[in-house]
Amino acid sequence: MKKNTFFKSSLGCFLLFLVTFSINAQNSPIKYGKVDMADLQMKAYDKDTSAEAVVLCDFGTHNYTYREGQGLKVAYERHRRIKILKKSGYEWATYSFGLSNSRTGTAKEYSSNIKGATYNLVDGKIVTTKLEKSSIFLEKKSENLMIQKITLPNVQEGSVIEYSYRIESDFDTEVRSWEFQRSIPTLWSEYQVKVPDFYQFQLITQGYEPFVVSSITKESLNFGPGLEGVAATYYRFVQKDVPALKVEPYITTIEDYRSQVEFEISAYVPTGGIPKHFSSTWNDFSKTLTNYDNFGRLLNKGGFLKEVAATIRATAKDSLSKIQAAYNYVAKNMTWNQQKSFYASGTLKKAFEAKTGNSADLNLMLIALLRELDIEADPVVLSTRDNGRVLDFYVLERKFNYVIAAVDVQGQWLLIDATEPGMPLGTLPMRCLNGKGRWIHGESGDWVELKTNAKLAKTLIANFEILPEGQIKGQLSINHISYAAHDERMQIKKDTKAKYIDNLKKSHNNWEVKKVEIEDENEIERPLQVKLDLNINEGVGVAGDRIYFNPMIGEGENKNPFTTLERRFPVDFGTLIEDSFIATYTIPKGYVVEEMPKSLRVNLPEDAGRFAFMVAKSEDIITISSKVMLKKTMYFAEEYELLKRFYDQIIQKHAEQIVLKKAQ
Repeated sequence: MKKNTFFKSSLGCFLLFLVTFSINAQNSPIKYGKVDMADLQMKAYDKDTSAEAVVLCDFGTHNYTYREGQGLKVAYERHRRIKILKKSGYEWATYSFGLSNSRTGTAKEYSSNIKGATYNLVDGKIVTTKLEKSSIFLEKKSENLMIQKITLPNVQEGSVIEYSYRIESDFDTEVRSWEFQRSIPTLWSEYQVKVPDFYQFQLITQGYEPFVVSSITKESLNFGPGLEGVAATYYRFVQKDVPALKVEPYITTIEDYRSQVEFEISAYVPTGGIPKHFSSTWNDFSKTLTNYDNFGRLLNKGGFLKEVAATIRATAKDSLSKIQAAYNYVAKNMTWNQQKSFYASGTLKKAFEAKTGNSADLNLMLIALLRELDIEADPVVLSTRDNGRVLDFYVLERKFNYVIAAVDVQGQWLLIDATEPGMPLGTLPMRCLNGKGRWIHGESGDWVELKTNAKLAKTLIANFEILPEGQIKGQLSINHISYAAHDERMQIKKDTKAKYIDNLKKSHNNWEVKKVEIEDENEIERPLQVKLDLNINEGVGVAGDRIYFNPMIGEGENKNPFTTLERRFPVDFGTLIEDSFIATYTIPKGYVVEEMPKSLRVNLPEDAGRFAFMVAKSEDIITISSKVMLKKTMYFAEEYELLKRFYDQIIQKHAEQIVLKKAQ
């Protein structure tokens, strides 16, 4: 059996090492009903004055009890106290937690000892309003899940609220995870877990906040009078002064960065008995998926695709042509129902007949069709960006939620997703660009990098004339490339071309659009071009004998996406990014250039990004060229300040004007 081991993530300090201390079990640092006057008098949280509320203390324990005739039970208790600072923080007065039932109904979770109160300061005295039974609700979410809800009464700005409860569970091999970090700051968060040694768990920690206590010690666990104690492992974790976890631009999902601990059962080792191991190797994982009726076994049932394969063979002679034809067939004849899964919803034949299905239905069908064409194709399971990253050192099937097709073409992986007919072959949707996926090849497999050389790119090319009365007139071509082209094509498909053009006009209300042409709308291998004849009526300022205008015509960077002073986690763009702007301006007769921006080049270290702004003048023509290139998909926290400064320089340069003066 594997012992608990802790690894350092390649993202840098993503998983925190645990340090063992000899510390005995501690009681809650707060006592129910005993509220500090200082907490009630608090008007704002000094370390984050924007906070709508603050968790003063969050304390939880996981333990075991024994009931005669019923066996071992889990006892989970939680006590939380929160300071409400603003009206927007009232939502923290409503709290819910889940209670699970097994599919057979023989194992359940029960809540008890629910209590809560709201404390307000009135004329210098503490007034307590207790939680009423009428504000405690139990709702059925599904056959296997009930939701317990409570709503604290009489909540005002300045209130302190607290609640506590107990859950008794029949699921003795499950330990609830614990989140130390929320969307509001937390002053103290503590979790204590004690498990008998005949249960062995893998411990998974994540986040960027340090533990002030992180301990694993050996103790005994007593189940009651007359019962012999057993050896146990006691875990204690504490974090304090935890900042609010705020959504930042360019991340996968915020859940990837939340400070938390999880426990995953790895083995049951009874004294003198035969151990049962729950954890598995990645080859075990491949073997399991290969033998699933709604996954691997379906790939050997592609007989219903024989006619499709025969048609493809008649026209496609080489392997790459067959792969392209198979992809085109599934992408264009099947409709994705927007459901993400790596399990098929039923048989592939049923989905084929219905011409619709989830992501697994379409992509497993593509693999089955490729195999009918004698192309060696396999599935790659992954986790989409909104589902979070997969940790390659923990074999957890529940972390995956998607599957794509993989073909080895001359030693290079060709990764294919058939859910997006507007994507060129081998270009994965943005949602799939999330670290690594697991290639499933029979009872073996390997990791596959989910990356692309395709860019999110846009190029604007303009030929303008400056009119002396204060107007810009000319032609503008907007070229959307790769991922940007796909996004625009999907928008046209959703809105219709007429509405797309109308929205384009509305988003540039200072543009007087005379004519619009859209080219290569259906040619997914080519850029999507939008060509406009237009007048820009508010783009030029006239004051006396001078004309002022911004050469970026409102298409430059005007707001830095990175506003925080520091960032603890990476900036993940998903794709490479490239934005280009090239414009020529013919100045009016009788005018000369009095002032114009200077050329500038800015490079990020190790050629990780580049900004080039070039200005040239020849007779009555001014040429402006701006190019922004981000040459990495991910920038680590250590690079954040440089990236932020990089954007500041772009914004500053894009805001500069050209000044023309009437010649004497």
